[in-house]
Amino acid sequence: MPAARERTGGAVWCSALCALLLTAPASRSMANPAAARPRQQVDRRAIAALPTLNGKSAKIVGHLDLTRPFHLRTPWTFVAATLTAARFSAADARTVHAGPLALCFVDQLAPRCRYTLPRTASSQTWFSTPVHFYSAKIVFAGAGHTDPLLLIRSGSAYAIDGGHTIFTQLFRYDRRSNGFTSVFAHATASNNNQETRFVAGGPLRGDVIVAVPTDGPPYVYWIRVYAPTVPGRQLHLVLRYRSLTGYGDGNPLAVIDSEMPNILRRLGKWRPGQALPVPPRLPADCKPRFYLVRGEEWCVRKKIIFTG
Repeated sequence: MPAARERTGGAVWCSALCALLLTAPASRSMANPAAARPRQQVDRRAIAALPTLNGKSAKIVGHLDLTRPFHLRTPWTFVAATLTAARFSAADARTVHAGPLALCFVDQLAPRCRYTLPRTASSQTWFSTPVHFYSAKIVFAGAGHTDPLLLIRSGSAYAIDGGHTIFTQLFRYDRRSNGFTSVFAHATASNNNQETRFVAGGPLRGDVIVAVPTDGPPYVYWIRVYAPTVPGRQLHLVLRYRSLTGYGDGNPLAVIDSEMPNILRRLGKWRPGQALPVPPRLPADCKPRFYLVRGEEWCVRKKIIFTG
């Protein structure tokens, strides 16, 4: 079965946001990080900074205090909001009643928001525009909860086949400018076991691994690894290869987990004969025993044992 092409429609939105450095004025006085602003007050300021569409104000869908996790000198808050008045309907897409997603970094009570208003009402435009907010959480690129990053996931409108674009972004705090800047952004489709994963532990801690299906035979996956060349800075592509994991081969492990021995071997962090990497999450039909099958890692499934 041919694999679907990786969606790249979110590139324009991502590039505009990723080039942004959100900074506070240098003359602003130092503030007590504990003096966080009330949530309702921060949300109201974010809404006021966003446009109204057809008389409707933006709707807050996410709120996360950044002050303590990043040990900031002034109170910062992340706020996600949707511009709620937009709507489209097309023969090949579901009707969408939510509008573009806005991401706001609020310094004390001064919001800095970025969003994209589609120029047309075509369904293709909405497949490359974030409209759904999924999550915002603090992750750590260093051991012992050091080198914090803000990980944001969002999604586009859905097509009639249930597929959509998933956007993954990482932001770091720049202490010199007292602001947040993007260190990674990627848009991945959803229908063929694609994944963009931040690695929270192990030898690749702080890296991002992306798995997307190839466009032609043999139907496998492109594996890409992004890592910072300088700790805490922009992530760059450090590895790209065609997987041994086949599309639809029945392996219950996620593609990134089945390819982990190959990823680590190519980066000089694992060699044959050593214990196989243990996935962070196991599918329900797996047991914590692992085998290599033609270079691909498999778990032991109920009633079936794969041996290499």
